[in-house]
Amino acid sequence: MTASEPEHAGERPIIEEALDLFVYAPVGLLSSSLEELSPANLPQLAEKGRGRVGRLLSNARVVGRLTIAMGRRTVESELRQWRPRAEDPGTVATPTRPPAVPAPPTPARRSGPAPDLSIPDYEALSASQVVRRLDGLGPAELEAVYRHEASTRRRRTILHRVQQLLGHEGTPGPNRPPA
Repeated sequence: MTASEPEHAGERPIIEEALDLFVYAPVGLLSSSLEELSPANLPQLAEKGRGRVGRLLSNARVVGRLTIAMGRRTVESELRQWRPRAEDPGTVATPTRPPAVPAPPTPARRSGPAPDLSIPDYEALSASQVVRRLDGLGPAELEAVYRHEASTRRRRTILHRVQQLLGHEGTPGPNRPPA
């Protein structure tokens, strides 16, 4: 006798009773109306829950198979692009994709220290790093940073912060140093 077989004839295995009580009955309960709630309706509720779970599992299987089939088609399509052509079996596979578009050129950065700037390694710093160092500069040094930034990379964050610190917010143009 196995663990899943009942000890007495006509008795259901304990695992089926546990599934009815903890899985199928709650699912059936959720899908039934309040009028059907009674201990006598437990077998009907379990059957209703079993049917609902069965449908959900069936739907999940269908969706899973569909997803796998679509993924397989996508992979096969990508692989076909890399296979050698049939008319020349000895050739090495080459992609049939169009060549990538080159990225736009980045602004040229000067090498070495920036002229007349009190911030060491200015050209290597990001805008947020430069902005943090601006608070300790005097008006002449701020104007030098503004002129340099306006004539090179034109990072608005730095230009705007210098204008704020000099009290010229909004007055100078985008390429003019503060007065």
